[in-house]
Amino acid sequence: MWLRREKSLLTILPIITLIYITFFTHGNAQAPTVRFVDKEGNILTEVVYTLHKESIYIPAEELEDIFKEDASTLYNRPRKQLKIKIKGKELDFSIGKTTVKNTADNQTFTLSKPPLAINTHPMLPIEFFTEILPSIDDIEVLYNPDLQRIRFMPKTAWISDPEETDQEWIIVIDPGHGGEDDVGCKAQNGLLEKDVVLRVAQEIQKLSKQYGYKIHLTRSEDIKRTRVQRVQSSNQLRGELFLSLHCNASFSQKHKGMHIYVNNPSGQLQFRTAAMPAFAKKRLNIRTQSNFLIKSKEFAGILQKEMNFIAANPIPISEFPIIALSEVYMPAILLELGYLTNIDDATLLSNQDHITELATAITRALKTYTLKHHNTSDTTGLNQEE
Repeated sequence: MWLRREKSLLTILPIITLIYITFFTHGNAQAPTVRFVDKEGNILTEVVYTLHKESIYIPAEELEDIFKEDASTLYNRPRKQLKIKIKGKELDFSIGKTTVKNTADNQTFTLSKPPLAINTHPMLPIEFFTEILPSIDDIEVLYNPDLQRIRFMPKTAWISDPEETDQEWIIVIDPGHGGEDDVGCKAQNGLLEKDVVLRVAQEIQKLSKQYGYKIHLTRSEDIKRTRVQRVQSSNQLRGELFLSLHCNASFSQKHKGMHIYVNNPSGQLQFRTAAMPAFAKKRLNIRTQSNFLIKSKEFAGILQKEMNFIAANPIPISEFPIIALSEVYMPAILLELGYLTNIDDATLLSNQDHITELATAITRALKTYTLKHHNTSDTTGLNQEE
């Protein structure tokens, strides 16, 4: 009898376990959200969205949480009219129609997808933020559809002072490795580190033209260049910034994601830090890489904010003595674009759209840094930390 009961219990136990797992996984499942962040990457709010015919819609009333006192909504359900006051403007919408009217100046806009009433609630397509907001306010909207993130940037953040456009900023991008005998790490799908970093660097060079500064590459094709050659050519340019691009590898296929490194000689590993000459405009300065640590950290932080917007997980910044940067006499950092030993990272780095996305984020970081330091240069003095 006891044996029969035990067998019955063993038969029922898997069913009970399945019910338990189903209940708690479904009960705790999170609804899909769109995350809104400011220019610094700080989260403003997360909004639950509705997927309708493969299009993303959010409740119109959520604008009040996103923009606080700068937004309000009024919905006339019988007439299917939606009025939104936002950023000092008043917009009129008709449910199911793509035309949007700015009542202040009778200007009209056209949405690619109409607002809808879903479960009696007025809903705005995600395109409202990318197609309408930039037209009515001094704001640039960045949308990451893969991670469902929207970032608000002031348009003025990308506008240079006309009086400063004569100053030519020199930025050096260093695509690591190169040549037949230095391919870097390799992915299972055959993707080589030397090819990935060169593609990203070339894309940065192309995008930078719209911002008016010059990108120099330590190699512009698949050739081998030694560390000494890279360092010497970079220092001769007397650039304002140096960015070395690499990919990572690990014995564990679980390791993934990007990583930013700053050269800090205060680590346990040691390397030669003898002072080397760097010619300024009017005199000879004696420098080491540590002279640029403050601005290297600053650029690393700017880059981290830009890359975090396109990364699934937060990107860390680490400070180590890095031989590749130790004798570069300008602010310098090293960026690992992902692990080629990780299937997900390797797949992304094989995709040209992702390469462009990486290059765009890096270009934005370069622009933010150069605008901030347009009137100062590390090659004109020693105003750095001791």
